[in-house]
Amino acid sequence: MNNNASSRQGQASKGMTRMTRPLEGRSILSVEDDFLVGSDMRLFLQDAGAAILGPIGDLADACAAARSETINGAVLDVRLWSETAAPVANELTIRQIPFIVVSGYSQEQVPPAMRDAAYLTKPIVRFDLVRLAATLFS
Repeated sequence: MNNNASSRQGQASKGMTRMTRPLEGRSILSVEDDFLVGSDMRLFLQDAGAAILGPIGDLADACAAARSETINGAVLDVRLWSETAAPVANELTIRQIPFIVVSGYSQEQVPPAMRDAAYLTKPIVRFDLVRLAATLFS
């Protein structure tokens, strides 16, 4: 590499700033019954600095976690096998813990207990999830 190119590259990198771990210090509950989707979301959020509880795919376990764990927020899939995650949303709402709803369903098909939450459509885009979580779970 010639000196001019090296100099320009050094100047460019000095001027660039990057937020690397916007969820540092945050604890997030992940409620998802699909192993691959849950694993992806866990990695997305962990890479952004969050401590993740889950993914939890069982409704009773998810409700218990929402009721008792110290968390800053949650990411909830609408459907957990043959049930909805609405009871988990209710537990979080009682505790005033914000949550993000993720689903392949349209927003009109989301249970009433989950309709006022932030909503992301599957497949989840890493940047969108992290940006929204950083905004809501601060």
